[in-house]
Amino acid sequence: KIYGLQRNTVFVFFAYAFVVFGTCIKIPLGMIKTGTLYGIVEWTDGKRPLRAFMMLAHYALYIGTILIAPFFSGRPWYVALLAGVTHMATSGILFAIFSQINHLNEHSIETDGSCDLVKTSWAANQVVTSNNFATRSFAWHVLSNGLNLQIEHHLFPGLNHCHLHLIAPTVRQTCEEFGVPYKSYETWSELMGATLGWLDALSVDEEKTVPS
Repeated sequence: KIYGLQRNTVFVFFAYAFVVFGTCIKIPLGMIKTGTLYGIVEWTDGKRPLRAFMMLAHYALYIGTILIAPFFSGRPWYVALLAGVTHMATSGILFAIFSQINHLNEHSIETDGSCDLVKTSWAANQVVTSNNFATRSFAWHVLSNGLNLQIEHHLFPGLNHCHLHLIAPTVRQTCEEFGVPYKSYETWSELMGATLGWLDALSVDEEKTVPS
């Protein structure tokens, strides 16, 4: 009942439109105040003066540019407000359709346990919990900034996305050699459908669907 709206595609995209508010404003602010991420991971850069300063400067610049500066543009206040909201909503939706779909689906979360390496290998975990899509499409590669090769991106986050397609065949071959599931969807819509299907499945109250 609480998560029933997840079945509605429009609601899903509406919710993702607000994700950036959390990731770019609320979460960094909480990390600066507490020195941790969710009280779990320590913000170690906070102990390094230069990096801490750069983090604070970046945060202040982002807030100033996106949320405050539009109100000094000479335009009506509602236009200034719309500018900030439009930026965040667009960024949130792009985050959803190019990043989240690569992880939020049943095959990436509910693994079948057939790969023993997942228990001991960081690399195997990155592969099993990620998906690729439309890997042969230059258009999708450009539009997603290389996130259509999400598996390779997670394994080699420091590698420029323009080179990911060069290592993809080797990564796939290595996964096959060690028995690590390498999941790649032919199209973006196929992967998006898997994500929406997973959200729909999570919206069902299992206790009410199981016959008594």
